[in-house]
Amino acid sequence: MHDVIFPPSAPGLARPAGSWGLLPGRALSLQPRSRGRLTLVQGRAWLTVSAAGQASTDMVLHAGEGVVLPVRSHAVLEAWPQPGGAPVLAWQWAALPAAAVAPLDWRQAVAAPARDLGLAGRAWLQAAGRLARGLLGLAAWALVRPWAAWRADRGAARSAAWGLRSG
Repeated sequence: MHDVIFPPSAPGLARPAGSWGLLPGRALSLQPRSRGRLTLVQGRAWLTVSAAGQASTDMVLHAGEGVVLPVRSHAVLEAWPQPGGAPVLAWQWAALPAAAVAPLDWRQAVAAPARDLGLAGRAWLQAAGRLARGLLGLAAWALVRPWAAWRADRGAARSAAWGLRSG
């Protein structure tokens, strides 16, 4: 059985120097003690980040992309299998000075709320459409109802004139 995490000095693994590795299909739980930037150097990964008082955020990272992780956050990094047996996932961690770090990565601060607003707007539009169809149906019935009652009364009068009985 192979190790899950490969340190920077592990021999025989094709990944950039100074990076840590993770086998495809494996996951790693990270709990930073200081604010820092997790950067994918090679491969593709699914990352779930949760921080105190905030909803967890899922994202897919590709080589060259990174995310800032706040102190006391929890991140789960999962290596995705690569087509054609590409090399293992490799990442780097760089601690950041407190002044250099925004409260959250833009994906958490902007993209996630924007996605939520988009979903809410879509639900609002669907509900407004159903309401409009219901109101139009009600208005149509209000216009047609007197005519339908007149037709029903006329049909009953015609049947009585010919001596026909129903039932």
